[in-house]
Amino acid sequence: MNSRNLTNHLPHHWLMAALIVSLSTACTPPRAIFAQELTSSMLLRPHIESLNAQHDDVSKAIEVFKTGDFIQAKQLLGSVCEADTSLPPSDLLLATMFQAAGRPNLARVELENAIQSRPNDPGALLIFAESAIQNGRYAEAKILLERAAQLTTQLSNNAYRKQNIQNRIALNSAAIAEYRNSWSEAADLLKPLAVQEPGNSNVISRLSRSLFKSGKPDEASTLLKKHWNENKTTTQRPEITMAVLFQEANDLKKAEELMVAASELEAENAVNQTTVARWALDNGKLELAKKCVDRALKSQPNLDTQLLSALVARYQKDYEAAQTILESAHLESPANLGIILELAMTLSNIKGEENRGLQYAQLAVKIQPDLRQPAGRNAAMSLAWLLHRFGGQAESEKILQKVLMAGPISTECNYFAARILMNKNRSASKQLFEEIIKSGRRFPNFDEAKDLYEKTIW
Repeated sequence: MNSRNLTNHLPHHWLMAALIVSLSTACTPPRAIFAQELTSSMLLRPHIESLNAQHDDVSKAIEVFKTGDFIQAKQLLGSVCEADTSLPPSDLLLATMFQAAGRPNLARVELENAIQSRPNDPGALLIFAESAIQNGRYAEAKILLERAAQLTTQLSNNAYRKQNIQNRIALNSAAIAEYRNSWSEAADLLKPLAVQEPGNSNVISRLSRSLFKSGKPDEASTLLKKHWNENKTTTQRPEITMAVLFQEANDLKKAEELMVAASELEAENAVNQTTVARWALDNGKLELAKKCVDRALKSQPNLDTQLLSALVARYQKDYEAAQTILESAHLESPANLGIILELAMTLSNIKGEENRGLQYAQLAVKIQPDLRQPAGRNAAMSLAWLLHRFGGQAESEKILQKVLMAGPISTECNYFAARILMNKNRSASKQLFEEIIKSGRRFPNFDEAKDLYEKTIW
């Protein structure tokens, strides 16, 4: 919600983004950072409000740590923690540095040391609990959070750190409640945090969702409207967020009503229009998508709106219109992978332009060859599909196997894979078709995919 865009335009992604908590100041651990970016302020921010001269050695410890001298780094941190007893154990600070450096095993060792050196400090237990949640070990996390909460009541020399830890415990306990569909419990945990930080979009989005899921849609809507009125430049319209919630509840009629309302309320807001347009495309509402894209393109004719306009044209099978938009955008941004792939798909459907379409697909793979990345897998599968269509079946099948082994791909690319597999592995092809249709997520050839599946004798 702190972005105007729907996360991947899928409700369950919106939840997962919320579960990996990323809030501000008194509610969070340090953000995920690389060791080279680490500063004393980042390291100490969750524990003290401000730094002074007695914390100078923390900067030295960080610089020494970067050279690989972990022993001296720990000694420097130890001297700081002895001078300022309101800080957590030095082992915990060193563990945070190891986490930033991508050394989780060494971080765990230091967290164990922290528990041993100061068994009544809740910090290490809280970090273990957060790690357990991120790895799906919710029962373990709940036990750790309960023990951390007990120890937190004993913290008496640092009110700032105590409040921070209590907030993190509440946030993570709410995540467990969300996972278990205990929505009233999640709402009760999040309400005090929303009062403390009324501008925190992450907390507000999670609270609104919990209220909605616990049968209080009006309360959720009121909360979202209030938050939007106070944060209009950084928050998507409340109607859009409520539409997502109603869609999660399988009330597509209400979701569509809210999306239409959102589009009409800010007709000249390009971000608002493109958000609704993407939802409309995903849900087969092509007329609404076209209206919103036209508005967005008129008020803000940038690459994003041009690309979306071309995609709408491809949905409409107006490939010549899509070609005109995309070739202009490609001149403006020659290395834009999204534009290149759209050009590949568009030109492959225009008589006489098929070879150029294939060339653009090959270019996309050159730009993003890494199959470990979703963009790389989607580019490769797009190339495989065009090769299959235009006589390169053997090479197409080789690419297909590599992509399917590498990881998940987009719904449209799953369709490409299903089509390629129809003559070689019909059971796998059928399974892919069924997954595509069950998902309900639209793409330009969705209706053709559904029709082909229903007419094929499997």
